Amino acid sequence: MNKNKFGAVLPAIVAVLAAAGATGVAAADDATAAAGRTLVVMGDSFAANPPCDGVLVKCDGNDDAAAHECLHRDTSWPVQLSTLMGVEAADFENATCTNASIDSGPVTASGQQVPGRDGYTLAQLAIKAAKNGAFGPRTKVVAIQLGANDEWPHDSATTADAPAQLTCAFNLDQGCDADAVTQGRWPDLDTVNGPAYADRVRKVVDYVKYYAPNAKIELVGYPELAPAGSNDWCLDVLGVFRYVQPRGGAINAFWNKVDDAERDAAQLLSIDFVDARTTTAGHGLCSADPWVLGALDPKVNLVGLPFHPSPRGDAAVAGAVYSHIAPAN
Repeated sequence: MNKNKFGAVLPAIVAVLAAAGATGVAAADDATAAAGRTLVVMGDSFAANPPCDGVLVKCDGNDDAAAHECLHRDTSWPVQLSTLMGVEAADFENATCTNASIDSGPVTASGQQVPGRDGYTLAQLAIKAAKNGAFGPRTKVVAIQLGANDEWPHDSATTADAPAQLTCAFNLDQGCDADAVTQGRWPDLDTVNGPAYADRVRKVVDYVKYYAPNAKIELVGYPELAPAGSNDWCLDVLGVFRYVQPRGGAINAFWNKVDDAERDAAQLLSIDFVDARTTTAGHGLCSADPWVLGALDPKVNLVGLPFHPSPRGDAAVAGAVYSHIAPAN
């Protein structure tokens, strides 16, 4: 999403988000003094889990600017969580969008264009939610699931988003192991860590703490795609064929590093972490019973983004988040 689109939207909120990391507080104004919605979720395609795949069904909301990359499947974990909480649609802000990132824009500081980096950032998702009156004293839960679409290290041109993952995974000549990192085809795994993650989300977290003081803030980890230490990366195709990349260790390590980074960041920021990886353990891409989607698999969802959660996987993540916030209901 073009960042210029937001130039005229809630300038006071933009200023607060920009300064929150330095000041921690800001003067409340009318736009942010709303009572708030009970549940707010901000996240990427693993949270939105849209009913599209970019092949059979486009993910652009049929060119509807308001829906751009923000389509939501009704079995996604945020929707299932709202049901578990008994939250009505009008009291639920689902600010989850395909291709969203923490803070990775379409151009690096050096001016290098990064293809595909045109999604919402976390700050823009927060602005979008705030415009709808999402944050306030009534807000009970704010959940965030992001990081997979970001450049690591920050402001580099190397991402691990879905197109990059598929390109690396289907590289039969070179594979996607440690060599992919040294060759610049895959993010630097050493830069995916708790302090770096915390620094990147801190401004928005501080903003939420201030404007939704009664909310429990949850960093939600990603479901298991492969066990720690595994080198195999798999993708079921059409429900009848399983592609296996035996040199996919860097892909698998990345997802587990993001999960660890979120856990450590949550501790550094004094917020909560939801371990979706443990909840979905044993149901990754190469398992006998995957809780993640293959490509054009009619047995689960014919239309859906590959290696994103199946309805069963989303139910597990929703249950894990709910177990952390149920006492507050």
